[in-house]
Amino acid sequence: MIGQTVSHYRILSKIGSGGMGEVYVGEDLVLGRKVALKFLLGEQTTDPESLERFLREARIASALNHPNICTIHEFGDHEGRPFLVLELLEGRTLNDEIGERPLPLGRLLDLAIQVADALEAAHAKGFVHRDIKPANIYVTDRGEAKVLDFGLAKLGFNRRGHGLDSRALTTPIPVAEHRLTGPGTALGTVAFMSPEQARGEDLDGRTDLFSFGVVLYEMATGRRAFAGPTTAVLFDQILNRTPPPATRFNPEMPGALEHIINKAIEKDRDFRYASAAELRADLKRLKRETDSTRMSVAANPAPASAPAHFAARRGLTGVAAKPAVWMSAVALVVALVAAGAYYLVGSGGRQIETMAVLPFVNASGNPDTDYLTDGITEALINSLSGLQGVRVSARSLAFKYKGKDIDPLKAGRELNVKAVITGRVTARGNVLVIQSDVMDVANGSQLWGGQYNRPMADILAVQDEIAGEIFDKLRLRLTGEDKARATKRYTQNAEAYQLYLKGRFYWNQGTIGGYKQSIEYFEQAIAKDPKYALAY
Repeated sequence: MIGQTVSHYRILSKIGSGGMGEVYVGEDLVLGRKVALKFLLGEQTTDPESLERFLREARIASALNHPNICTIHEFGDHEGRPFLVLELLEGRTLNDEIGERPLPLGRLLDLAIQVADALEAAHAKGFVHRDIKPANIYVTDRGEAKVLDFGLAKLGFNRRGHGLDSRALTTPIPVAEHRLTGPGTALGTVAFMSPEQARGEDLDGRTDLFSFGVVLYEMATGRRAFAGPTTAVLFDQILNRTPPPATRFNPEMPGALEHIINKAIEKDRDFRYASAAELRADLKRLKRETDSTRMSVAANPAPASAPAHFAARRGLTGVAAKPAVWMSAVALVVALVAAGAYYLVGSGGRQIETMAVLPFVNASGNPDTDYLTDGITEALINSLSGLQGVRVSARSLAFKYKGKDIDPLKAGRELNVKAVITGRVTARGNVLVIQSDVMDVANGSQLWGGQYNRPMADILAVQDEIAGEIFDKLRLRLTGEDKARATKRYTQNAEAYQLYLKGRFYWNQGTIGGYKQSIEYFEQAIAKDPKYALAY
């Protein structure tokens, strides 16, 4: 077709072809602009279903005037071949952008916010896309996300009810990985289908949010959330399996992003995000916090000589600064989550008087620091257990979930608590990143969350400041005794504290060898601080 004139468009070159159509670059001879022309494939022109889908794409996309939705200028027919005239986009699909590797966080958030905004616009008009996947999201050279292909979209739902039907494949068909997103086929949507879409139930906008959550997972990890050799395996995963934690494949990913993804891919849509606007708000909040943290760290770099100098001026002569940092990290997390717990108990909303602290994740990937994350978890359990009106699951129950890929909400239901506390600790050079979240087991919502990035050398100095900010931000009315309990230190000797944590780590292994090592560490801690009662 190259060189031909179709209506008032001259065909210049071919962009590509897919399961439903061929796309060409064309020149608008009237307006003097370049456009994209999408022609329905010849064998599809006599298929009523293909024609219906093609026309549906034109009608729906043309009704959505949004910067993150590909604009359709015109629908026409050339010698019995229907065609669409679309804005010409220069760039590549999100599928190519990901390329089996995690996207940088800033890039991920920018694109995700734009896609969420496009979905909100479509849902506001009553349209549900039903085929959100990386191949249907285009990333322009200017960094703009464009949602494509509304050929499977339906009109007829509103925010208060359902009204869309969907058919799902039920025959196990062997498929190659590259065909899981084949354009225009039901097979292509399987890996990104929502559970309700796979079951053939009525749909609303939340089905797009599930699919978008699966896309976010791939953006964050470079891997599919659901993958398998047949559609039957894929359906089983979508309906019954939880994907591995995204942080397993991308330890640098913020815990807040993992929470967003997990909430988007909730199998029960009543526990999922209620709207694209709600999801977009969480993404924007995370972007704001990330940008703020990046500027804070850039503006306050720690000098190379800071650790030893800092230890000296804090009176920790003869003690390495790094143990002091770890001790303060534990105390800091205790302060953060204890503040969150008080917020839950003391707020005007539903009372949260039972909670569980799941083992914190060592996101640094260094097994030598496992004792630190275990120590933080134990410290939280002990600290929160001392607060009036709060029942905390025992350590022996909580640590059954250590190292397991389990949904925190499922763990909370199994432990019969109303809230679950999760967290992760990452050491990035001289910066310590602490993330903790409190989740409502009843509905999967985030009740409280905090993330702090601080240069390790400064963390002792800012510990009280951060705790004060948390107390003030949540408008807590704590007595002096409450604050002291949340941040209590049982020794001022940082090295003794580190030795104590190592002793606890080996003690909890429950083996003869572990007991012997723990005794050695406890004795070393006592030698550093003879008044250290916990070590005794």
